Parts: sequence; C-alpha cells; structure tokens
Amino acid sequence: MKKLFAKLFRRKPAPPPEEAAETGEDTEAPEASPGKRRRFRIPLPRIPLPSLPRPSGPIVGALVVIASLTGIGAWLALHGDETVSKRIVQVPRVLVPLDGRPAVDDPPVETKTAEKPAEPAKEEAKPSGSGPQISLPSMGTQQPQTAAAAPPPPPKTGRFGPPVQLKKAPEPGMIEQGPKGPLPIIAEDGRLAWKVYARPFDENDKRPRIAIIITDLGLSAAATTAAIQDLPGAVTLAFAPYGPRVAEFVEEARAAGHETLMTAPSETPDFPRNDPGPYTLLASLSAAENLDRLEYVLSRVPGYVGVVTTNAGRFFSNEEAIQPVLTLLRRRGLLFVDGRGAPKSMVQQMASAVSLPRAYGNRILDSEASRGAIDNRLAELERIARESGAAVGIGQPYPVTFERIAQWVETLDQKGLVLAPITAVVDRQPQ
Repeated sequence: MKKLFAKLFRRKPAPPPEEAAETGEDTEAPEASPGKRRRFRIPLPRIPLPSLPRPSGPIVGALVVIASLTGIGAWLALHGDETVSKRIVQVPRVLVPLDGRPAVDDPPVETKTAEKPAEPAKEEAKPSGSGPQISLPSMGTQQPQTAAAAPPPPPKTGRFGPPVQLKKAPEPGMIEQGPKGPLPIIAEDGRLAWKVYARPFDENDKRPRIAIIITDLGLSAAATTAAIQDLPGAVTLAFAPYGPRVAEFVEEARAAGHETLMTAPSETPDFPRNDPGPYTLLASLSAAENLDRLEYVLSRVPGYVGVVTTNAGRFFSNEEAIQPVLTLLRRRGLLFVDGRGAPKSMVQQMASAVSLPRAYGNRILDSEASRGAIDNRLAELERIARESGAAVGIGQPYPVTFERIAQWVETLDQKGLVLAPITAVVDRQPQ
C-alpha cells in the first residue's frame, strides 16, 4: 500500500529552465491534466506607488528619544511614588537645626538597638501669660551651652610693650548722623572728642615731649599695616580720607594704641598741576563748599582726635577761607595740626583766637628719604623740645622712616626725653 500511495502522489520535479527550453515544456503554465478545468490568469496593470523619503539618522534618533521618554514618563506615573518613598528611606539624611545646635546623622534604619528608657524630664516653669509651648522632635545630641562667651585673649606684647587700651569709638552721645555719614559732636556734658579718644599720658611727666605724626596712611595697605605694627603706640597715625579701607585701618590702629587723625587735603602751591583730590579745600571755593568737603573728611570714620593738613598753599594764606574751617573743627570738639606751619603763622593765630586746640609741625622728617637726613631731623626735634618743652615731627609712610623712628625711640629714655601722642603736645608749643 505504501508503495502504491507513493507512486500515485509522487510529483515529478520541475525541470530547470534550461532543460525546459530545450524540451519545449512550459514551466510557468503547464497544461492541465485531462479531466481538470484549466485556470486562466488575467494580467493586472501595475500601479506605480509614490516613493517615500528615507528617514535620516537625526530623525530616527529623535523618534527613539521621544519613545524612550514616553516610556519613562509612563513608568514613573505608575511607580514613581513608590520609588521616591524607598529612596527617602535608604538615603541617610543630615538634620540642620535652626538654633545653631550641632546635629548628627539619622541612625541606620536596618540596625536599631534597644535604648534605655529616658528619665522623665523636669518641666520648666512656664512664664505667666505665655502661649502654648511647641515641642520639637529631637535633632541630635546637644552640646552644653556656656553661660557667657570666653573672654578675648590678652593683646600680644610687641617690641615696645603691650598696647595701651583706648576708649572704644564711637562714644555714646558724641556723634550725629550727617548728610555724608556720622560726624563728631561735643557731648551734652561737655566731653570733647580730642580728649575722649586720646591715648592716656602721664601729665606729671616733666620731661620734654616729642610727638611724631605719620601722614597719608590708608592708601597703601602694606605701608599702613607696617605703621600700625612696627611703630610704637605713642606715634600718632593720620589717615587720608580716600582710602577704601580707612575705617578698618583706623580701628586696627586704635586697637594697637595709636591716636589717629584725619588728613584734610588742601590746596597745594602748584595746584591744579598737583591736585590732592576731589575734596581738597580751595581758596577759590565758597565757605559752604569748603565746609561740605570738610564734613566728608570728618564723616569717614569715628574715633580720631583731630585733623592735620600737610600743604602750605594759597588756602592757608586766605583768612576768609580759613575762618569757617577752624570754627567748624572747634564746634566738633576736635584739634587742629598745621603740618607745615610756623609758630607765627596766620593759621596758628586764628586757631588761638577761636579757642581751637592746635599744634604745628616743627620738622618734616623725610623730605629727603635717607637714613642720615632723617637722623638729623630727629636730632633737631630733640633740640627744639629741650628749648621749648615740646616738638612735633611729620613723616611719610616710608620704610626707612619707620626704621629710623623705631631705633630712635629706644634712645629717648637715656636722653631725658619722652615720646608723646599729639594730644599731650597740644597748646604746649610757643606761639
């Protein structure tokens, strides 16, 4: 039976096209076997289809990114809350208290040891009339708070001994707010700035007094720091009003025991070729304009004892221009130092006439900035002090000036002289 079925249903394989062509057989449309209906095929016309553009690489990439973001968004919408909650539990947190107490990290969630039962805390007495108290959760271990802050360390003892403590500035009742900043005033009880902010000095010391003033500080940070740290505290430091850190430097100078002055820029002999700045006192200006400029200088910082001028130009030869300035300084409780004055100058006479505490410079120490020249000027100050009882030297912020002054000061005791702040020399020079 198997052989019969195999013989009946076995199909004859179609000959290759080459053989069919030789034998004349039609491989595509064989004739139907007898007894079967022949199938006719109707050829259909081919319809041309429009050609579509091939997608480029950026378009395919954009489609992939959009599909990815869509899938991620759908997944987060279904499982986002659960994932965030698990993340919060697993990641350790750091608590930052608002009252300044130290905080520690949360303990691990997995390991949780048994804690001893805490002792019942004592309830604090509630103040009368206070609202309900709000209990906050524990934010870590607390450090015991001290009742008072630790006292500041004592000042360091320098080459010339520990610094002398000056009264803090501004003193209550001795300052008022002006249009350009705080201005010194005379207190209601009569206290004056040049006395309140002065460096203490033994008035019973009968030795001749020599005051040294270093001017134009505050413009160079290096020179100003050197003057504050390398010079004795009895040396008076004068600051230019244009320094960007003048308030900071004045505070440091007073902390080191130095009396401080403000330098009032005034008209130079060769003005305007040599212009001291926008707040220079000029003989060509009105009294109101000069006072407005002077108040800017006075409002820069509190704690100074007076004003020093370093230029001997036309302004100080004009009585009409000088009078309002000297009067304003007296009403502010300040002293006045004529850095380039003379005993019989018009400025000194006018200052005495309005009862303004005054002093003047006897020598410019470093008009020639050399060791020999500076030593000669210091020797001249010694001679003047022995003859008249007091002398004032004016110096610039030069390293050689600092060096010679520091060495010279160490010789004063054996010479019977004393280095004094400018307030201890006021009104002691001959007129």
